Order: sequence, then C-alpha cells, then structure tokens
Amino acid sequence: MLGRKKRPGQSYVEFVLVLPLLLLLVAGVIAFGQAFYVKLATQAAAWSGARHAIATVNGQRGVWQGYTAPRYTLAGFGVNPETAQVTVAADVWGRGTNVQVQVCYPVPAPPVPFGDRLIPTNICSQTLMPTYKWKAKW
Repeated sequence: MLGRKKRPGQSYVEFVLVLPLLLLLVAGVIAFGQAFYVKLATQAAAWSGARHAIATVNGQRGVWQGYTAPRYTLAGFGVNPETAQVTVAADVWGRGTNVQVQVCYPVPAPPVPFGDRLIPTNICSQTLMPTYKWKAKW
C-alpha cells in the first residue's frame, strides 16, 4: 500500500470540518435564489400594474387597476401580496401621460454571515408606460 495509512476516525473529522462550509454554501444558494425569484415577481407585478392602469383614461379606475393587478400577479407567483407595497403615480391622468408603477417586497435576511449586506431586504421594481392615446373614455 502506497502513501500514508489513514487513522481511524480521520474521515469523520474531515467531514465535521467541511460540513459547516457546505451548509453555508447551500443556504447562500437558496437565499440568492429566493431573492432572484422575488425580483422576477416584482418586475412582472410592476409591468402588470402599469399595463392595467394605462388601459383606461379614467384616473380613479386606472389607479385602482394599477393597485389591484400587481397583487394578483404576486399571488400567482406564490408571493404574499399583503406585504407588498404598490405605488401608482401619474402627473395628470389623460391620453398619452406617463404612469409609473412601483412594487416593493420585503425579503427576510438569509441565514448566512453578512447575509443582510449581500442581499437587499427590500426588493423593488418599477415600470413606466404612457396611457393609450386612442382609447375611448368609459
């Protein structure tokens, strides 16, 4: 037999030394995956809110649609829409004016060292779209 002979329990000690690093790596991958998924969900929700808000020339109905659509989109992604913050902004509601929808969602800090510094705890996305110029007022 070439090389050194292993001592009894050496592989157990090596496993115990490497296990915390492996668990940190797995927790970090899960945390980054969660943050990435929430970012995709907020982007889709902001786009959906802007898309539904610009579909009408009526300002009150547009704002209501801009608040409601992102919540349905977040629920479709399996994200709790009750904790999301949705902002719908337009200077003056009318044909061709820009409507901005911003969706922010709080994400808990991951259980890794410096996780609160690596991953933001509040993930936001925004979309800006002009209202339709050709829509009839209803």
